[in-house]
Amino acid sequence: MPTNNAFVTNELTDLINVRAAEAAGYLTVGSKSYFGDQLVGKRNGEEYTFVVKDAGKYVRGKDITGQSSQLTERSVKKKIEVGNVMIDTDFVEAVTDVNWDKEIAQPNGKALIEGLVQDVISEDLGRANTAFVGAGWMPLTKANGFLRSISTEDRYGFIDPMIESILPAGGKGFTPVDAEPLYKKGMIGNVGGTDYREQQFLPSLEISAELASELASATVKTYTQGVTADTIELNNVSETIPAGTPLFIEDVMATNLVGNKTSSFKAFIAIEDGSAGTIKVRPVDFAGQGTKEAILKDGSTVAVSGLANKKLVNPIKEGLYYTGIIRLDGTMEFDTLKKQDWSNADLTSSGIEGITVHCARAVNVEAGTNKTRWAVAAIAGVVEPRRSSIHLCQGSVTKPSCCNVIYN
Repeated sequence: MPTNNAFVTNELTDLINVRAAEAAGYLTVGSKSYFGDQLVGKRNGEEYTFVVKDAGKYVRGKDITGQSSQLTERSVKKKIEVGNVMIDTDFVEAVTDVNWDKEIAQPNGKALIEGLVQDVISEDLGRANTAFVGAGWMPLTKANGFLRSISTEDRYGFIDPMIESILPAGGKGFTPVDAEPLYKKGMIGNVGGTDYREQQFLPSLEISAELASELASATVKTYTQGVTADTIELNNVSETIPAGTPLFIEDVMATNLVGNKTSSFKAFIAIEDGSAGTIKVRPVDFAGQGTKEAILKDGSTVAVSGLANKKLVNPIKEGLYYTGIIRLDGTMEFDTLKKQDWSNADLTSSGIEGITVHCARAVNVEAGTNKTRWAVAAIAGVVEPRRSSIHLCQGSVTKPSCCNVIYN
């Protein structure tokens, strides 16, 4: 097989990777490489376990007999997944002044990473412990304020571009910020100490008048814990509940990063469309001391059986909502596999800003064609939901409603 074909070289692979890195802010900004030194010789699909450490309970007084805490670590599993883009060219195109950046690097680098970003966003639906819903600036500032109240770590925001278009001016706006050239694309600005970036593919949410009316009077029928999802059955609901809908249960509050009660309700976010009043949500840790994600308003542990007949509070109103996500530094895990084995193809690899793109090329000498495949093997996603908060900004309603109303 020829080794001097100029169609793929390390330099050209770098160019593909630059275009990929420009589109990868959602994966790379504020993420951490927890397993980078271990991603050697691993198989596609192999799971990695992230451990959320537990902490003991604070007790006041000199004598604390019988107040020792049993520590329970919580684990989160992630898999290595592979995203690919492959194109066909002939041996003439490789040497006839192809505009590599415009015709190859830009569309294929963008397609490669956008596909990966869409997969991660879809997989991470519901991996946020709090949600703030309403119109105007309030959902965004409340989500930002909540994370500020539980940690002094850096925060990063990603919002549907439609949110910027519907936010009222009123003296408030995004303050321009400097960014490295690679990350300037999509940068909106800073509000409340958080840098915000535009992010495509964040799902919008549409709530019908009929569903909003039913949720306003709904109560919990049953709450069932599961391995991959918890199931909530509601009374008085027959309408379809769209994926992404947040529910808030009476007296059930979100916790901070060591399991203490906060002033915000725990968000139970539907991870798929629910019918007949039944939805599935991400498994919730109610039991751990420092790892628990929810606690009752009086500070006691949530008993799943005790959720029956509790009301839904702050039910979402009718309307079309656009999504934003704010997360603390290190909430997102992102690593890419540095090596791949393509024994029957020419292989070049390039790493930029934590993203390693592998380019494999196979040549059909008789047909005079090249198949070029770019691949990213990555492990990515939210590993600690308590460090992430979503905000749903109301864009429109069928009937007029008051603005700047916060529902949570």
